Amino acid sequence: MVAVAGKEDAVMKREKHSSFVHAENVEFLPTKVVKAKAPKRTSHYKHAYLQFHLGEQNPNIHFTRYQSPSAFRRAGAFIPRSLKYMHIYDYRLSPYMGCTKRCIYCFELVHRSVRKNEVKVKTNTAKYVRKVLPTLNDRKAVLVDGYDCEEIEKEVKLLRNSLNVLLEFKMPVFVQTKSSLVLRDIDKLERLSECTELTTVAFSLTSLEEEHARIFEPYTTSPEERIKAMQKLSRRGILTGITLMPILPFISDTDKILEHIFSAATDVGCSYVIPEPLRVTGVGPQRNNVFQVIRKHYLDLLPKYERLYPRDHYGPEFGTRPRSRTYLYDLFRRIRAKGRKYKISTRFPMSKFEKVS
Repeated sequence: MVAVAGKEDAVMKREKHSSFVHAENVEFLPTKVVKAKAPKRTSHYKHAYLQFHLGEQNPNIHFTRYQSPSAFRRAGAFIPRSLKYMHIYDYRLSPYMGCTKRCIYCFELVHRSVRKNEVKVKTNTAKYVRKVLPTLNDRKAVLVDGYDCEEIEKEVKLLRNSLNVLLEFKMPVFVQTKSSLVLRDIDKLERLSECTELTTVAFSLTSLEEEHARIFEPYTTSPEERIKAMQKLSRRGILTGITLMPILPFISDTDKILEHIFSAATDVGCSYVIPEPLRVTGVGPQRNNVFQVIRKHYLDLLPKYERLYPRDHYGPEFGTRPRSRTYLYDLFRRIRAKGRKYKISTRFPMSKFEKVS
């Protein structure tokens, strides 16, 4: 478990272990207004290599390479729930099973199909995507994830190669990530934004507090770097947003923290902030991981967490939101108020797009 240290120590640790990356073969296209009315590209953006920092490499991870049709499949139970119910996407492009980041609250940490500290690499991803796309009858966006597996993706470039295929078929994309590695592929995303109904990158954030990142997601790209990456994408005319998840009750849901997030989002051209509270299973390893951290770092909150997330041997596989309508009502009320204050949608702005058939 990561010990609590001073904020300056945490920043120094991230800088010491982070990977410094130069984007490869980045080319910039002429300015063009996209249908999504994404932020306009700025004229002062320099034609130079993009530079960005990644999260700390997890030394315990090992990789297994194999081929699987799960590289491109129905989106399933992916959250936030609101995105699924709005039917923005039906399919998910996922080159990796498991995740290198091992965030405390994540269900990938206890994935039944991977062993402890294992990440499976679907080497046939781009080839399989090319095979499947011609058979699709709709033009909904493809949910793209996997940039969080930073070190292996830098090597095998499964996502970059898959974006080339999506570009050939002019498929709309919805990228979900915690990683600034997405900047490596800004050239492909820019081209997609030129020729598709929807191209958007949503960065997952728990909060912008370094302490929270250090405790709950120590191997991820820092929250500050994610905000910087969002700004760079927005400047190239790519629609960006935040999936505010998981919101940690009584930890990352304070008015001060929400104010910080919405203020920063406004400054970098963010178009939407979609909230999703922490989900915890009634029993099992995911619940154990969350409650172990609460006991160690936030012991005074333990009774509140036990009330919000009671034990349930028959609960859903992917957990439940807090079991308090009063808490949820107040949380979403305050988030909507921040959205109105900063003129940022707290739902995905479907009204900005032509309906995808």
